[in-house]
Amino acid sequence: MTPQYRLYRSCRREAATFGGLPLWLAFRCLPALLVAGLMLLLLAASPSRAQAPNPLNELESGQLLLRAAGQPFVPAIIQASKVHFDISGMLATVRLQQTFHNDSAQYVEGVYAFPLPQDAAVRYMEMRIGERRIVGAVREKAEAKKLYQAAKQAGRKASLVEQQRPNLFTNRVANIAPGEAVTVELEYVQPVAYTAGVFSLRFPMTITPRYMPGVPLATDEEAPLALTPDPYLGWALPTDQVPDADAISPLLHPAPGGDHAPLNPIEISARLDMGMPLAAVDSPYHDIALARRAGVYDLRLAQGVSEMNRDFVLTWEPVTGSAPRAALFTEQVDGEHFGLLLVVPPSAPAATRPLPREIIFVVDTSGSMGGVSIEQARASLSRALAQLHPADRFNIIEFNSQQRSLFRSPVPASRHHVQAAQEFVRQLHASGGTEMLPALRAALAPALEADLQHDAVALRQVVFITDGAVGNEAALFEEIARLLGDTRLFTVGIGSAPNSWFMRKAAEFGRGAHTHIGDIDEVGQKMATLFEQLSRPAAVNLAVDWPQPVEAWPQRLPDLYHGQPLSVAVKFGAAIPAGEVRVSGDIGGQAWSRRLQISGAVGQGAHAGVASLWARRKIAGLLDQRVSGRAEEEVRAEVLPLALQHRLLSPYTSFIAVEEIVSRPEDEALHGKAVPNSRPHGQADQPFAWPRTATTARARAWFAALLLFLALLLRVLRQGEVDHVPAARA
Repeated sequence: MTPQYRLYRSCRREAATFGGLPLWLAFRCLPALLVAGLMLLLLAASPSRAQAPNPLNELESGQLLLRAAGQPFVPAIIQASKVHFDISGMLATVRLQQTFHNDSAQYVEGVYAFPLPQDAAVRYMEMRIGERRIVGAVREKAEAKKLYQAAKQAGRKASLVEQQRPNLFTNRVANIAPGEAVTVELEYVQPVAYTAGVFSLRFPMTITPRYMPGVPLATDEEAPLALTPDPYLGWALPTDQVPDADAISPLLHPAPGGDHAPLNPIEISARLDMGMPLAAVDSPYHDIALARRAGVYDLRLAQGVSEMNRDFVLTWEPVTGSAPRAALFTEQVDGEHFGLLLVVPPSAPAATRPLPREIIFVVDTSGSMGGVSIEQARASLSRALAQLHPADRFNIIEFNSQQRSLFRSPVPASRHHVQAAQEFVRQLHASGGTEMLPALRAALAPALEADLQHDAVALRQVVFITDGAVGNEAALFEEIARLLGDTRLFTVGIGSAPNSWFMRKAAEFGRGAHTHIGDIDEVGQKMATLFEQLSRPAAVNLAVDWPQPVEAWPQRLPDLYHGQPLSVAVKFGAAIPAGEVRVSGDIGGQAWSRRLQISGAVGQGAHAGVASLWARRKIAGLLDQRVSGRAEEEVRAEVLPLALQHRLLSPYTSFIAVEEIVSRPEDEALHGKAVPNSRPHGQADQPFAWPRTATTARARAWFAALLLFLALLLRVLRQGEVDHVPAARA
């Protein structure tokens, strides 16, 4: 018997032992297969691999990336920005410049999504190419897009600015020649915020990636690319809940490290003239250089430029005793007079005996909260739990792709329950999608029958801690308005670039207040301020009596909490009425009123931008009526002529600027290029908010193979021994 034959017989015997040749090969190779399978499983299932490949994560230098349809990212357009704030009284006029430079060898179209304050009234746009200057015009949105497409196809330079959300806009610039720079300048007006004796102004500079719930919209079988109507702009596909998901999901740069130059640089300057002595001027998130002359402050960034990766906030405090209690700012435009009324009600004293409350804390633990944001959320919630009173009842609802409650129903704020809640908070981590609607419903739902045995609480308050990174804002507003009842909703914005429009509007529909925490060091002071608001009675039943009929917005005055002022924009008509305006309301169960002479208030001086602000607030008020069920067509019929008259951006109007000169030769192709935003400061390095259960088909396949191997091994070990002694020959 040859050695080869003996080896063959041995292999056959072993194969027989394990039930056949395939089984024997599997067993022989099992150790190597297990090791290889485990390694591939780890590689396939790791968080960084569970996401779609993102070439932006491979960058190591400060470059802007561009993408044509079906093409890889390439560096081409360098985008830089400048912004100047001219602040006078309670209004700020802002000039924003965005420059697109094409360093490629092709004619390109730059597409850039950018945020603005949610209450900005965008009223002017111009495009500059070298010494040439083209002033933009406001047109109905569909007409403006048609003009832009025609200019783009004809080879003429054009710029189109559209509003996607009240705080999110897109800017397109067509036919930028190789080596050419195009600058687009916008001007808008925004009100200055004033709360608890501190003036402030916020300028958003990047966009937190938003979660897009819903099912992708069905595609036309004959045109499968219709699912992505704009391949140059966003990473998200339109869904049945967010049909414009592609327009509000811009690409992001990875966070720069080391000594890299800013990826999206911006220069910031401001002129501050309040007409009163100031005790302090500060920017909590940026270093600024100040110069003062005759009570007017000029400021700029201390480093000259900054990365556009977190909101710019400017604050200033008046000298004690000089803060305004009431003021009226006016402007005349086209023969009509407009006004902005500011009244600061006195603070109600905190109750000596705290009223019993039921507080529901809702905390966002989705993927967009990764990094510093989840640390701020945990610290905020921990601080809030520490401020509960024994008479309070509370619960915590955590949500990401799913929502879960700490307790089945609200429980007393006993030491035992608070300690259990603190441990729950310490275990929170960020992962998954942002399915906010189920969490809102759970928080605003009426009390369970099991709770009816307890005495009714005087106050029911919901504290919502999130970055607001969702795309289905309208559906959430409708649900808040439907379920609110007697509950009050307070929002806490987390992170360096939250969706402030959603947060403020949610608090407005919830008849509560909004707080923003942009840094971990602010948690203590900001949460203390919030609980001060929660514990004090609000100024309710507010009313403003004018000496003659006027058109004022908002029409329904909100409840005001500790330190909040009343701000009302008004259209007087052909003349400013004589006499006085009276503001009244109830504070802590006591009647309160204040009177202001209009003639004396007007003497404070005219302020440019009041008319634009009034029109912006009326537009916002009309759009809010859609939440209560008013038809879209009716709202559009009122908003469109108003926006055209005041030359404002709106959901139904756009700015369009077209150069008459043909720039691109007919034989040159035009390539679409997306200009990524900077990643929000402190956010985890992930492009989107992935569901907590996100994995890949490859990971599941290897996991299934591993289970098959283990089952095979178990079968072999449990199989009975086989006798291999040959049977005796007859």
